[in-house]
Order: sequence, then structure tokens, then C-alpha cells
Amino acid sequence: MSGETKDVDAPRRQRKLPETRRAEILDAAQSLFFDRGWDAVTIADVLTEADISKGGFYHHFTAKEDLLDGILDRFTTEALAGAEAARAATKGNALVRFNAFLAETSRWRASAGPQIRFLADLMLRPDTDGLFHRITDAMNAAALPVMRDLIRQGVQEGLFDVPDLELVAETIMAMTPSRRAALVAALTLARAGQIEGAARHIDDRMAAEAALMDRLLGLPPGSIVLCDPAEHRQILTAICARPT
Repeated sequence: MSGETKDVDAPRRQRKLPETRRAEILDAAQSLFFDRGWDAVTIADVLTEADISKGGFYHHFTAKEDLLDGILDRFTTEALAGAEAARAATKGNALVRFNAFLAETSRWRASAGPQIRFLADLMLRPDTDGLFHRITDAMNAAALPVMRDLIRQGVQEGLFDVPDLELVAETIMAMTPSRRAALVAALTLARAGQIEGAARHIDDRMAAEAALMDRLLGLPPGSIVLCDPAEHRQILTAICARPT
């Protein structure tokens, strides 16, 4: 017994921090969802991919939908971080910074092909009302404080004229879930090979939203720029592409 030594710290070295293990589970789930789609992936698949026990999984998540919440949090954090950085780096008044924020958000969507394709597959099917609202609610909850701040800066600089800052911010954010019918129509055209027709459909919708935002913020027509039409085409092409 006296000649034996035990490395009592070995198990401790193998133990991962909870946030590290949680991130690994999300990595595994995200990879599977991107590759197979939401419906084709089970929790058992995630356990195998992440090399974790059922008990280990349920320590971090209670259901498959919780994985979606975690992945959505990643997407929104990434998109908002880039948009906030663009706003901070932009010189000019509150309107210029507002448009810089919107432009960077659009660029993120255009460049995030797998993420956008996954979300589109979930959001735009007729049988997924619950998932659609789960996604848009999560995104809006993250973005609403930023929208309030953007509007507040415009009001403080005397550029925006709003009757109620909170109401205007909530109304602008409510445009996101209201896009569903327009997005479904556009995606139907795009998946039929009519990318240009689909893009024009989105162009028209976003132009109408921009015009409404101008009015809500008390701005001259054409002040708010929501998206570059070329990026609409890029986004639709990415959504319709199949993973290789």
C-alpha cells in the first residue's frame, strides 16, 4: 500500500466547467440541426454527438426546445454584437448610426447561410406556429433594449420625434413576426427557382417597413434604410441552397 501512489487530482482535471459542457452540447446540436434539420434530430442523437450521458444532458437542458433557445441566443448575440460594433464605429448623427446598425444586421443575415437556412426551415413551415413565435420572441427580446437606445439617442439629438418611445420601439419590433406571410410567399417563389421574383417581394415588404419606420420616428421619407436588395438575393439563395 505504501508503495502505491494515487493521482487524486486526475478526475478533477477531467471535469469540465458547466459552461464548457453546455457549449459542447449546443455545438453538437447545432451541427446536427444544420446537417439534418430540426425534425430529424432527437435528443439521443445529441447525446451521441456530444458524448454525454442523459443525466449530463438534463443537467443543462430540459427539452429539445431548450437547445433551440440556446442556439438562438448564440445567433442573436453574434448578430447584435456585430451591429453594435458597427454603430459604435460609425461617425455621424443618431440617424446615420441607426442605419449603420440596421445595415450590419442585414450583412450578418446575408453572410450567415447555415444559420439563416436553419431558421427559415423552422419559421416558414405552415405547421410550426409555436416555433415561429418562439424564434421571433427570442430575437425581439434581445433586440428591443437596443432599439430603445437607438431611438432614445435620436430623440436626444432632436432628430426623431416620437409620441411614446417605448410604444414606437415595440411597434418597430412587432414588424418582425408580422413578416411571416411575406417571407413564406417569397420563399415559395425562391424554391421554385424564381429568385428575382422572390427578392422583389422582399424588397417591397422591406421598403414598406422602412417607410413606416420613417413615420413612426418623425423622419422625412427615405431616411431609414433597412436592407440592400443585393443582400435579399444573397439571403434567399443561401436559404434555398442545400448543405453539402
